[in-house]
Amino acid sequence: AELWRATAIVLVILVAGVGLIPKEYAEAGEIFGANAWQRFYKITLPLLRPSLQTALILRTLLAFEVFAVVLVLGGIDLPVLMGETFRWQFEYREAGVAAAYAVLILVISIVFTLVYLRALRVPEEAQG
Repeated sequence: AELWRATAIVLVILVAGVGLIPKEYAEAGEIFGANAWQRFYKITLPLLRPSLQTALILRTLLAFEVFAVVLVLGGIDLPVLMGETFRWQFEYREAGVAAAYAVLILVISIVFTLVYLRALRVPEEAQG
């Protein structure tokens, strides 16, 4: 259920990114003899990097919000990080531990975001 929920937004971002790529780039690659795979790998994929960054970051953040889906489909007993935060806050009444879990989720999200930004670095001339 979570994959279906998150796939839609990722596809919307990627389709919008593909729509922003000027057709002239693919035509130029075709004129210079690039086949379909080469055009995708050398032209389309690098121009999709900003969209890929956005989609991956959003997907990672949404992955930490699976608590509602897990709660509805499997109950509170399935161990997800957000579920543990909920349990410590509302079952055990330990706000400090729940806050520590929340900070841990924040730190993990920031680390993954920085990894994605570094791995899919957009060249300066492509930014604007």
